[in-house]
Amino acid sequence: MSSNNDTILSKTIMFLRFPLIVAVVFIHTDLTDVMINDSLLVHKGQFPIHDLLQHIVTGELACIAVPLFFFISGFLFFYRSVFSLKIYGQKLKKRIRTLLIPYIFWNIVVLLLLFLTQVFLSSMTSGKHKLIADYDWLDWLNLFWNHDGGMPICYQFWFIRDLIIIILFSPILHYMIKYCKAFGVLALGVLWLFNLWFAVPGFSITAFFFFSFGAWFSINKHDFTIDFYSMRWTATFIYLALVVLDTWLWYCKITDYGYIHHIGIVVGLVAIVSWTAHGITKNYLSANAFWAGSSFFVYAYHGMPTALVVKYWVKWLSPISEWMMSAGYFLIPFFIVGMGVCIYTLSRKYFPALTALITGGR
Repeated sequence: MSSNNDTILSKTIMFLRFPLIVAVVFIHTDLTDVMINDSLLVHKGQFPIHDLLQHIVTGELACIAVPLFFFISGFLFFYRSVFSLKIYGQKLKKRIRTLLIPYIFWNIVVLLLLFLTQVFLSSMTSGKHKLIADYDWLDWLNLFWNHDGGMPICYQFWFIRDLIIIILFSPILHYMIKYCKAFGVLALGVLWLFNLWFAVPGFSITAFFFFSFGAWFSINKHDFTIDFYSMRWTATFIYLALVVLDTWLWYCKITDYGYIHHIGIVVGLVAIVSWTAHGITKNYLSANAFWAGSSFFVYAYHGMPTALVVKYWVKWLSPISEWMMSAGYFLIPFFIVGMGVCIYTLSRKYFPALTALITGGR
């Protein structure tokens, strides 16, 4: 890889971090099936225009974000290093700071916030979950791993949990890629494509496949921005066609063709990366270290604030209209992201050491 290509690669990755986090916030902004005190305020299908918009943005476009993060993580983990047990130990030590400490911190923060919510804002809780005051030893044990629905209590940190697991298994993946070449990655891709995997929290096939996919490029010394660049028009047209097809299947309530959606994610990943690299190359886009640095903080903090704002939006506007549902779906993520960036800015200014600690030094 030339130095200029390395610059395009690093700037592409840096640029993508923030918009991908915005996409994650959109995924978690769900105004349907909102429950307060065991009462369902809005149910799916009640507002078809909102549901269509949510499907297109969250179900088709934004869902590329998490696989792309795993892809980038796999690439960077093996980037410019000759893998050995010594290097593996060094990388694990580094991940204690960048992953494990933030993982523990933010789960504890959410635990405290949830406890305060149950005590002082009990009228806004769903009523579906056990009170923290009533937890037994098993509940406390599951907080950081499988608190609810396979997620830790800071639910968006399932990504960090699964990333930690995949990194622990990285020597196996390294040898798989080295000796099985692309066939090992393709095998994982087929398992992911058809959902042929076991349901164990922390062992996500999405993580294993996309991390390995990104790792393949790094281990074989390929610059994925270069490899994807020439595919940008083809990938875009195919992706848009797949989005239209998958949206039509969703509208018709046909659920037997999930692999079409999965193919769309891979093609969309190629399209997003290639167009971003194109924009960086032509100076249409520019990477910004501040926005990239703020992305982890926004990701870490947004879960509970998003849930609370969604509940207040639906409750205060009840009976809510189609227009207000759609407006809330677009306004709430940008409000949450904007508030997160502001908090991050103040925290970095007045508490730089703490901010570095809880964001993994990003």
